[in-house]
Amino acid sequence: MKNVKLSKTFISANGAKAGIRIDCGPWVSTARQDMIKIRPKKSYFPKEIREAVSVTNNSDMTTDYFEADSIVLLPGHPLYETAKALA
Repeated sequence: MKNVKLSKTFISANGAKAGIRIDCGPWVSTARQDMIKIRPKKSYFPKEIREAVSVTNNSDMTTDYFEADSIVLLPGHPLYETAKALA
C-alpha cells in the first residue's frame, strides 16, 4: 500500500497510473453511508494497481452483466481519509 498515490483525478501504484472518479455513498438505501468508491474512467484498473490495492469487480458473464472495477473504501482503510477529502 505504500506505493499507492491518490489525487482527485488519478491513482498510481507500482509505475502505473489510471484516471479515476471518487464517489461517496450511499447509492442505494442498503449501502453504507460512509462508503467511498474509487472507479476508473475506463472499465478496468491496470494490473499494477490491481496488485497494490484490493479491487472489486462483480461482473457475471453468464448473465451478460459487466461491471467496471472499483476500489471500496471504508473508515480505517489507509486511503479513506485522503479519498474523503478529495471527493
